[in-house]
Amino acid sequence: MRKARWAAAATLAVVVMAAGCGSKNVEGKSTDGTARSSTRVAGKPTGAAPSRATLLERAAGTWKSITAPTDDSLDTLVIKDGTATAKGAKLSCTGTFVPAKKDGKESATITYTCQGGKDGGRGLGHLKLKSDGSSLAIDFDGPPGGWGGPVDSYRRA
Repeated sequence: MRKARWAAAATLAVVVMAAGCGSKNVEGKSTDGTARSSTRVAGKPTGAAPSRATLLERAAGTWKSITAPTDDSLDTLVIKDGTATAKGAKLSCTGTFVPAKKDGKESATITYTCQGGKDGGRGLGHLKLKSDGSSLAIDFDGPPGGWGGPVDSYRRA
């Protein structure tokens, strides 16, 4: 019998607390009758590129890889005037982005030329930029006849 009373009291306490959580009614007034307003300030993400610029203009800047460094990774990417310079522990590559349209949207492709001739199995890459300009990825096709290549993902440095 005591367990039943304890369970009922605990349930009642939870219901009372849950009912008291909302302080506004439908008209936007608090329970004491005074009007309350909430103001939200929408902030622009720092480092975001202007949305009216071209894809390559929005992608311009210095980027750091979000993955752990490996022998075939490109840890730093610098994009300036449509040209990319990417460096890693054992790779150093350059390339020029070629603007294109894909499914009616602006896109760009790149093929790296790397010191030593090896590009880490990348091949042709397709630039993808997050809408707020905070991160980008280059999705590589991989070597011809292969199963696909790596995806290099970056955040602004």
